[in-house]
Amino acid sequence: MIKKIGVLGAGTMGSGIAQLCLQRGFPVFIYDALPEALCSASGRIRQNLENAAAKNKITSETLKFALQNIVYAKDIKEFEGFHLIIEAVTEDLAVKKNILARVEQICPQAILATNTSSFLVSSVGEGLKTPSRFLGLHFFNPPVAMKLVEMIHAPKTDTDVFQEAKKFIEESLQKTAVAVKDTPGFIVNRVMRPYYLESQRAVLGGAGISELDQAARIIGGVPMGPFELMDLIGLDVNLAITKTIYEALKKPERFKPQPIQEHLVALGHNGRKSGQGFYLYKDGKSIGENPEVAVAAPGGGDFPEGEAWEMVIQAVIEEAKLALKEGIASREDIDQAIVLAMNFPRGPLSWQK
Repeated sequence: MIKKIGVLGAGTMGSGIAQLCLQRGFPVFIYDALPEALCSASGRIRQNLENAAAKNKITSETLKFALQNIVYAKDIKEFEGFHLIIEAVTEDLAVKKNILARVEQICPQAILATNTSSFLVSSVGEGLKTPSRFLGLHFFNPPVAMKLVEMIHAPKTDTDVFQEAKKFIEESLQKTAVAVKDTPGFIVNRVMRPYYLESQRAVLGGAGISELDQAARIIGGVPMGPFELMDLIGLDVNLAITKTIYEALKKPERFKPQPIQEHLVALGHNGRKSGQGFYLYKDGKSIGENPEVAVAAPGGGDFPEGEAWEMVIQAVIEEAKLALKEGIASREDIDQAIVLAMNFPRGPLSWQK
């Protein structure tokens, strides 16, 4: 039975996963090789917990338990005897493999999980001595709020281990788990890739950025258009995922990184966090489109935003169909994953008129 949780990595995702487990009543140890990362995580987790208590999202008892049961480990050896260890370090394959191999030596009986968003789970776990106890648990940001967890059954994952982890996700953390084949991008990052790439192709054909975002909201009924969403995610993060999936799938043309995004990232225009992305920002609010977009996409065409939106959503639908055909996940799980992760009004396989 899973009772003690270890988290490797004290960044945004690691801190979020740790907070989620604490709020559900589990003691958590969180480790990071960088002392400053642990220090930042300590302040961030405390502040998030106190804010949640102030808004009555958690009780005072839960707040007290969480603050008393989080340990910021300075040595990975402190993880000895833990039941579940979730790796959420930087999206670097070598770093992930190294830290998992180290922690496996310390607690060989633990279930090990990776929160990778783009690498094959089997690649992350390559070299482990007990691959039967290793799987993928892909949380979404922020883990406390997002309902979805993609569960990836690697080729050597033991079925009982997978089911124990699934029970933990669904019953203990009260999240919706969807089972996914070990494939680049899993469900959400793969099926939604055309949302970002086709929108950029539409702009290269003459569509307007703000007009396409508005069409996505008004016609599509989605909460954020593709360019707004890329700015929120971070253009650099979004581009890195695109490149990883593009390479892993043997460079299909439909997943080819686009020059607009590459141009902006090269300039350091990474979205809201940098104040410049597809839009410009001041005090966290958009103040108009970034003129640098026109450098990479001179435009000159006449592409009605309604047609551009239909092109984008149809590309997402076709990718979902391909994922279903390849057996990546069931029809129900594909649709549910997109609805929960993206807040779409319906899943792509249910979008057809």
